[in-house]
Formats: sequence, structure tokens, C-alpha cells
Amino acid sequence: MADALVNVAAEAILKKLASIAVNEVALAWGYKEKLYTLEGTLKMIRAKLQDAENQKGQKHSVMEWLKQLKEVVAEADDVVDEVHYEMLRREVKKRDRVAIKVPSLPSLKKLFFRSEMGHKIKNINEKLSQINKQANELGLQNEQPGPVVQYRPYLETDPNLGEFKIVGREDDEERIIHLLTESRKEEKLTIVPIVGMGGMGKTTLAKSVYNNPKIQQYFDVKAWLCVSVKVDINTLLAKIYESVVGEKPKSETMANLVGDLEKKLGAKRYLLVLDDVWDEERLYWEDFRSVMINVKSQIGSGVLVTTRKLDIGTKAMVMNSCPLKGLSNDDCWNIFKERVFLAGQSPQPELEEIGRDIAKKCSGLPLLLNVIGGMLQNYSDPEKWLAIKNSKVWDLEDERERVQKSLELSFDNLPNSMAKQCFTYCSIFKKDKVMERDELVRLWMALGFVQADEEKDKAVEDVGNDIFRILVSNSLFQDVERDEYGNISHCSMHDLVHDLSLTLSKHESVCLVDATNDDIARIPQVKHLAVYHEQNFESAAEVSMCIERNTVARTLHTLFIKLELEKKFSFQRLKCIRILKLKGDFIEKLDDSIGGLVHLRYLDLRYTKIRVLPESIGKLYHLQTLKLQGCNRLKKFPKAMRNLRSLRYFMGNRNIPANIVGQLICLRELSSVKVLRRKGHGIEELRHLNNLGGKLCIGGLENVRSKEDAVKADLSSKKNLYMIEFEWSEDDDEGANRNDKEVLEGLQPPKDVKELAITRFYGDNFPEWVTKMAVNIDRKETPLDKLVSIRLSGCRSCLSLPTLEQLPHLRDLVLEDMDSLTCLRSCDVTGSMKPLCPSLRSLRLYDMYSLEKWIDGSPNSSKMISPVLQKLEIAYCPKIAILDECHPHPLVSLTIRNCTGLVYIMSIQGLTSLESLVISGCPSLLVIANLPNECHSLKTLFIRFCTNLTPLPQKTFDCFAFLNKLELGPFSKELDSFPSLQGIDKLRNHLHELTLYGVDQWESIPEEIQHLTSLTELHIYSFGIKEMPTWLTNMSSIQRLIVYNCKGLNKEIVRRGAPPEANDVRLDNKMC
Repeated sequence: MADALVNVAAEAILKKLASIAVNEVALAWGYKEKLYTLEGTLKMIRAKLQDAENQKGQKHSVMEWLKQLKEVVAEADDVVDEVHYEMLRREVKKRDRVAIKVPSLPSLKKLFFRSEMGHKIKNINEKLSQINKQANELGLQNEQPGPVVQYRPYLETDPNLGEFKIVGREDDEERIIHLLTESRKEEKLTIVPIVGMGGMGKTTLAKSVYNNPKIQQYFDVKAWLCVSVKVDINTLLAKIYESVVGEKPKSETMANLVGDLEKKLGAKRYLLVLDDVWDEERLYWEDFRSVMINVKSQIGSGVLVTTRKLDIGTKAMVMNSCPLKGLSNDDCWNIFKERVFLAGQSPQPELEEIGRDIAKKCSGLPLLLNVIGGMLQNYSDPEKWLAIKNSKVWDLEDERERVQKSLELSFDNLPNSMAKQCFTYCSIFKKDKVMERDELVRLWMALGFVQADEEKDKAVEDVGNDIFRILVSNSLFQDVERDEYGNISHCSMHDLVHDLSLTLSKHESVCLVDATNDDIARIPQVKHLAVYHEQNFESAAEVSMCIERNTVARTLHTLFIKLELEKKFSFQRLKCIRILKLKGDFIEKLDDSIGGLVHLRYLDLRYTKIRVLPESIGKLYHLQTLKLQGCNRLKKFPKAMRNLRSLRYFMGNRNIPANIVGQLICLRELSSVKVLRRKGHGIEELRHLNNLGGKLCIGGLENVRSKEDAVKADLSSKKNLYMIEFEWSEDDDEGANRNDKEVLEGLQPPKDVKELAITRFYGDNFPEWVTKMAVNIDRKETPLDKLVSIRLSGCRSCLSLPTLEQLPHLRDLVLEDMDSLTCLRSCDVTGSMKPLCPSLRSLRLYDMYSLEKWIDGSPNSSKMISPVLQKLEIAYCPKIAILDECHPHPLVSLTIRNCTGLVYIMSIQGLTSLESLVISGCPSLLVIANLPNECHSLKTLFIRFCTNLTPLPQKTFDCFAFLNKLELGPFSKELDSFPSLQGIDKLRNHLHELTLYGVDQWESIPEEIQHLTSLTELHIYSFGIKEMPTWLTNMSSIQRLIVYNCKGLNKEIVRRGAPPEANDVRLDNKMC
């Protein structure tokens, strides 16, 4: 591992030396020869590193040589970085002098720094020369160029990449599903442990169960929680609440937690997965079961536990447990073969024979099969396969050690030192951490672990992404999550792989979770330190004081820390820091000393209460990433931020002023910018930021004077932007005297943009590039054919939409507040009835006050929008009068809200794939006609506040016999009572939630609902009933009864009339 550390550091130094040596700083200060000497010596030593790594196990002297070399290289890295910092500082000062025409004058401080740096470089050269001499005395040989590993190309969007398939566990999965859904239906809570050693596939099996359609249908609520460490019951309940609700509980007392969980899980059947549990004591699980039963959920709820503990919990848990055994040889080969060979590719007979032997040696562990297979997929040389097969690690008797050493084989065979160092660094994260790809790459960049590749014209980010792909391909990263384009965005490490990273980094990194005071006092001198607080929040103050006082701070390159001190934290001791993540409720201001962190490249202040950034932050010339999301109290940015010449990524809620942005020439990510009319704050400040990528919102476009000024932003050259929003501010004069069309004409986006939004454009028609959805590049019209999403909002004067037919990938279209638009597209001169966009999956129409037709001259049918449309939402469109869905169409979700002019829904007969139908707030609606003959897919049906509708559509319950959720009423006040629900008994086995809205004169609720034997929730709103119906007490399946605005009822009547089994009974939001 030492060779990887030194190799990566040496590469970083050499890159910096190359840029410094030709700079005026080196020339002016006489450093050039010294730097060339340093470069040459470093290259000679680096050539001997592989031989040293091979011999270190046999020769103690070589190990000592490597240790000494590592220390000197680290020292050299700091010194070269300081010289590089000075180079950047002088560039900033030179820029400012030119701007105000002030001559440069020498100073004692400059002369002292020049002398000091010269002495340091000379000292390092002497040390490296001595080390090189020792290498020769030790007989270390230069590395002989070996075969270059050609990594198999793959599509990142391959759905199998980084994901482990279930093989050989089908019977286990069926048994677990049976235990959770069928075995003892009278049980209030069933706990099923999946038991097995690490790497056996417990979590993968649990995920397969979790996503099984039977489980989806049986449980109302599902939640997944990674536990990983021993926790008390209160902490476990708090974590369960957070996984169910998505936010932390307000109180963590037992009573409050149970009460809060009851509000979310009461009257529902839930499934919780507790992954990687370490508590096995019977009393612990008896207490847990007792507490969860007090949550008063529906009978049949379940908890699925993954654990390495064989005899976990109660007798019932042991009886229900599913112990996993190693996979059969055939199953092992199937996993290994799929991991190593391309789909449809037949392995060479020689490789198959060796591969089957390797698969057998993996002890039936899916993790090992995937990791070893991921490594060998890049080798077709039988000798390499034989070397793995004959490795001595398979002969180790201790099973855990054998697994760990087997995983180490994959690490040892990573293609380069960069990949090894980047993987090892991931030990800084706690177990089960979901790691964000972009964050990982930026952390690696900050530490110099990845460098740009000039030969292949690859930016440092591209190299970092290549390393990420290698680690995914080798299955060292797994459980991948993907963004909307199918690219991997997040991943995690298996516990055993994380253990490997901890072992490899034990002299470099420390990761503390809920550290005691003794742990804190014993923190060794390392480069990377992360302190996490799960339960022991009091330790935060101890850690911050230890960092300030202890010498441990002097060597740190990474620090993740929570500060709980009300006094300011001084950064003076963090002399070598590259990465700083600060958390804490008391952080309102940063000490000025932060400006002295000359090596700092990554600063994360997210969700702190910081109000102002110090002016000294402008001295962080090496800073690459600044994260300020959730810093809602931050008011403004210091002018000195314009000096952050290396800043590549800015994330925050507040716009950086354009006059600052224009100076940040390395920026690659800037979520938004607002332009002003003042000099230096205009849109032309974007002209030099051609590396901008990701998402960009440009606001304040009413302040752009002309098309010529807009063109100066040079947006079309910013090829890495995939989402652009053009935004004009609110204008009381409704756009009078504005030149929106002219300005937008000058803001043509790059041709590969994927998402486009235009907000509050006040022209009556769009410029040509928007109308045609094609930009003009080198006088050639180029279609924006990569677009997947378009949003047009507040374009109130626009009379027509852009042409969408030629956009083959367009999936989502949002139109809102377009007051002048009467139809989505006019019929063309040939009378053709082509759909609006053949690829569109989702259309949302909001606040379209003049819209009458989809296509002029044709019925309002989803067929006319897109043949593959899945989701249609229509809201506040008062001139839509008729909808007709008679033609077969695969629409899945139809929502119609507050369309006050809608009179007829002529047919929905063609919508046989509907899963959700919502019709709400349409007071003119008279008829919903022609339902599908059968629509078993429909699970949610709401027909609400359609106050002219008299009967329900005929055969409603024949068509929609598999409804889970139903909301009806109120209907016409001319009716004497709620319309008959005859036939609703057909829903008895499926309907779980029913909501009925009435009016004051209706004195009864439909008695047909008493036959709904699966109903768990009943909501009754605004009826004139004075007593609860007697048959309601017999509906034993009901767990939750909510009554609201029924003025003839009181709490006593409601409680008396509720089923005894109901544990959540409320009147007007108050418990009965």
C-alpha cells in the first residue's frame, strides 16, 4: 500500500512542478534549477517503487526506506503546494494591479518567503538524493514495463452494473414472504431474521423480498433502515421514525417516539427492514416487540432483520429465522460466469475450467464471486487466472481471514495506484454510508489522488469518474443508485469491503462513531479524521477542543467534525488541511484564520447557521469546492470571493453576484446566477466560464439590454451544461417595453442540453431557435434532439408552443400560467392529426386559463398528445369543456383538478391501464360516461367536489374491482342522500381506505360499505348524521376512523359507534 501512497503523491507533485517551473515565480526567484532537480530525483525514485513494494515483506530495511520516503514525499508535496499557492496569489495581485494601474514593489515579507522556500526545496532535494542513494544500496531495481490492463468497455447505463442478482435463494425468498404474509395472520407483529456470515447475500436477499410484488401489495408502508452498530431501543425507534417519515423526530423520549410512530403507522400494516443488526439479546428483542405493538398498527405487520448472529432474540425469532448456507457449485459458477463474461459470450474451455475451480474456492459467498469475477473480467490470459486459482489465500483455515485476504486479491489487482489510493480513502466514511459519486470524485481531487491526463485530453473529473467506474466494475462499490438518465449517482460498500479499506488505511485514517472521551484522547497522528455522532452528541465539544489543542491537527489532510462550541474555532493548527467538513448548530461565523489554510481545496459548511463569510476566505486560492446548501442565514458574499481562482464547484441557496462569478474562471458547477444592469454585473460576465456544467438558472434577464449583450454570455460553448433555465422577474407592467424575444434569441444553449425551462417570458411568440427547437451552429441548424424535459412557465402572452414532433427523447413537458394559449398545436394545412410529441411520457397543464383543445380540430384525447403518454395532469384550466378517452391508450395516471368549465368526460373506455384516476373540484361536470369494460390495474379512484354530478358512473365497481383507495363526494345538493354504492361489495378483498364527503342535509352514510371486510381506514366528512350507524361496530378490520365537520356528532357518540378494534378514532382532528 505504501507504494500506492507515494506513487499518487509523486504524480501530484510532478504535475504541480510542471506548471510552476515555467511560471515567472520560478524564474524570478531562481527556483527553476532546484525544481528540475527535484523532478528528476523524484522520477528516479518512483521507478523503483514497485520493486520496493515486492520486497518489503522480506526486508525490514526496505520497509523502513518506504516509510522514510513517504514522509519526505509528503513534505515535498506541502512545499511545492505552497510555491504553487504563491504563484496563484501573485496572479491575483497582478490582476488587481493592472485593474488600478499600481506598480509592484518588493517587500521584506516577499523576500523572506522567497528565501524560506528556496531553503526548503534545497533541503528536500538533499533528502531525496540520500533516499535515492539508499535505494541503490538496497539493490532496488527500476520497474520493468508490464502489460497494460485494458479495462473492458461497458455502458454505465447497463442495469446490471454494480448490482448483485439473486441466484440460488428462490426457496429462501418464498419462505420469508410466506412467513411475513401468510403463516400467522392473527399475529400483530412477525419478526423474521435472515442469518449468515458476512458476504453470504443477506442484504441482497432482503432487498429482493422488499421489492417483491406480493410484499408491495400486502403492506401499506415499507421502510428500510441500516443499523450497523449496537443501539439502544430509543435510538432504534428514532431511526425507524426517520426512515418512515424522512425527517428526525422532534423528541426522542420513549413515549413521544411511540406516539409519533403511531400517527404514521397506526391502522396500517407495515414492513420494516433492519439491515445489519448486532444486538442478539432476548430481552432487547422482547422490549422492541412490546414497544412496536404499542404503536397499534394493523395485524400482520412485519420486521425483517439481517444479522450475523445465529441465535438472535426470542424463541419465535429463532424459529422464524432463515439461516443462509453457501451456494451450490452450479449457482457459484452461474454468478461468476455472468460477472466475468459478456452476455451471450461463450468462455474459452481453458478459462471455464479454471473459472469453475475459482468459483468453488469462493465458499459459496456471492460477495466473493462478484468481486473476484469483477477483477478477472479484464483478463483473458490463462496465466493470470491460474495465479488467482493457486493463490495461498484459499488455504487459510480461518474463514473470516480467508474471505478478507480473498477480497485483498481484487485490491492488489487494481490497475493503478490511483484506484488503490481512492478506494482506501473511502474508509473515512462510516459503514453503510451511501456515497455520492460526484462528492467522491471531488474529495479525491482535493487530495491530489486523481490528476488530469493531458495525453488523452481528460480533465481531472473524467479521470476521477474512470476510477469510480473501475471500483464499481470490480464490485468494490455496489448497491448503485442511478439518476434520471441511467447514470450511476450513488453507491455503497459491503461491510467486509469497508473492513478491507479500514485495514489498508489504518496508518492514514481514523473514523470514529460515537467516540468516548478516551477514544478522543487517543486519536493518533493521521492524515484523515472523521468523527460521527449517532448517540453520543456530548462528545462533539471534546473532539473540537482536542483538535484545537492537540498536535494531531498538524498532520491532518481531511477533517469531518461537528462543532458544538459557542466560541469560534481557530483553524491555525490545521496547517496541512485539504478537506474540511464542519457541522454544528452554533456555527454562525468563521474565524479569520481560515484564510491561512493555503492547502484547503474542499470546504463544506452545509446546514450551518453561518451569517457571513470572512473576507479572508478570498485567500483560499487552492479552493476547488465550496458547499453552502441550507445556509439560509447567509446574507451576502465578500468581494474577495472573486479571488478564488481554483473554484470549480459552488453549491448554495444564494446567488453569487455576477461580478464575482465572472472572475471564477475555473467554475464547473453554479446552480444559479442573477444578472443586474450595473457595470460588471451583466450577463457578459459568463463569457469566460466555458467549463460550466450541470444545471444553471440565469435570473434577472429583464436587465439584459440587447441581443448583442446576451450573445456575449456564449452559452452555446458551454457544452457540459445539461439543464438551463431562463428566468425573468415579476413585472407589474406585464412586460411593457421589454425585449424578451431579442434577449432569448441571443441565449442559444449548447446542442446537447437535456432540460430546458423558460420562466416569465413576456413575448407573444418565442424566438426562432425555441420555436424550431434547433440552434444555429456555424450557420447550420442543429436540432436540440437530446432534450428530455421542457418547462414553460408564466409565458402569459405566448400564442403558440414550440414544435415538439422532432424531439425523439422528450419525456416530460410542463406548461403553466400560459394565459394566451388556446390549443397546444394547430392542425397543419394537410389536416394531419399527428400527436403533439410521439415520445412524451408526462404532461402537466397548470393555470392555463384560455386552453380549450389539445390539437385544434380534434378531440381532447391522450392519443393526440402522445401514443406512449403515461401521466396527464390538468389543473385550473377553466375552458377545457370535454375530454374523450375512447381510443385505446396506455395512460397510467390521469388527474383533473379545479377545471371549472369541464362538463363532459365522454369516455375513458380506452384507458385500460390506468392505476390512478383523480377528478376533483370540477363543479360543472355532469357526466363520466363509458368506463372500461375491465380495468384491474386501477388502485386509486378519487371523484371529489363535482357538485353537479348526480349518480356515480354506471358499473363503477364492476370496472374497478381491485381498488385499494377510494374517495367520493360530495355530489349534487339536489340529492336527498349520498348516491347508492350498490356493487361496492365487489371491492371487499382489496379496498383498504375509503373517504366519503357529504353535505349537511344527508343524515346517513351508505350502508353498502359494511361489506368491505378489508377496509382499514374510513374517513367521513361533512355529513348531517346524528348517530353512527349500528353496523359500523361490526367492521372489525377498521383500525382508523376519522370524522370531520359532522355537526350532529360529539366525541362520545363517535367513540361509542366506532369498531372496538379501531385504535385511532378522531373527531375534528381530536382523539376520541
